[in-house]
Amino acid sequence: MMGGFEIEFTEDFMADLLNTDFDEIAEAALKEAVPELEKSMKKHCAEAVRHEGDSELVKSIKSGEPTKTKTDAWIATAKPTGYSQTKVYHRDGKKKRRTYPVSNALKAIWKEYGIPGQQAPKPFIQAATNAAEKAVVEKMQEVYNRMVGG
Repeated sequence: MMGGFEIEFTEDFMADLLNTDFDEIAEAALKEAVPELEKSMKKHCAEAVRHEGDSELVKSIKSGEPTKTKTDAWIATAKPTGYSQTKVYHRDGKKKRRTYPVSNALKAIWKEYGIPGQQAPKPFIQAATNAAEKAVVEKMQEVYNRMVGG
């Protein structure tokens, strides 16, 4: 359950970049850009929600701090967090009670891929990622220009 996009940099951008501290720029750029992804994820998730009980799914979407991986890549995420407080759900037109908490991430998976025979898929993750791409790239460029002096 992950949307993604790739960013290509021009050669002069890369030359300037190699003369600076990449990790410092990457962390700062992601830190400022990931709220754009969070905002888009919340908007598109809200469009996929069918009933009021899932509004807590939308509210649970949070962006994380940028993290450097073992392979030196930098990542930042916007994802559902926590557990649902809603104990009532709808099935076959009837209200049912749930006795256990359901993670908001699982609810997002149900929205994204559907539940066979119960709920049609309402994909929103890739749409949210695609919608955020331009704003994320612009924010990252802004941070780069500020830090490199471009």
